[in-house]
Amino acid sequence: VVRAHLLQRGLEHFASRGAMNIEGLGESLVAQVIGAGLVKDYADVYGLIPETLAQLDRMGEKSAAKVVLQVDKSRTNPLWRLIYGLGIRHVGERASQVLARAFGTMDALCAATIDQLQDTPEIGPVLAASVRNWLDEPRNRALVERLRAAGVNMEVPAEERVSAAVPGPLEGRTYVITGTLSSMTREAATLALERLGA
Repeated sequence: VVRAHLLQRGLEHFASRGAMNIEGLGESLVAQVIGAGLVKDYADVYGLIPETLAQLDRMGEKSAAKVVLQVDKSRTNPLWRLIYGLGIRHVGERASQVLARAFGTMDALCAATIDQLQDTPEIGPVLAASVRNWLDEPRNRALVERLRAAGVNMEVPAEERVSAAVPGPLEGRTYVITGTLSSMTREAATLALERLGA
């Protein structure tokens, strides 16, 4: 019962808007797929098919097809969303973004030493230890490999990676973006500033 409850909460977080953003995979459907034995970990979500989902309570063929489409779409999410979705203790959206851009790939993050993690700007000793502990757990490493096999994106495009060797022209400066921008979203503006070292 405890394990099912933890999986339920974890999967709700994994599918949430801030993480993998799998629309339609909410609390009720998560409970059903776990209860029916269709999902035993996050990677199983990528094996769901409309025919099976359509047989669940209050799920028609159209709804089932929509959910599977959303699951499929989530495979191409940015790496930081996956890192955040994994539910590593102390790792929020911001830390996930920092880790993704600093290490560039899930492989590099998995191989990172505690010192390399701590040397990453904004990543302190508690967060570094938490990431390392999570990655050292064989069950978690197996999950990452299953997600990779399911085709989930495991890397950041090269142009979005942060190079510590070459400081950007805005290195050390802090910007606060408020209001509405006419030419880009606030998320895009934040990313552009961070690429320049801000």
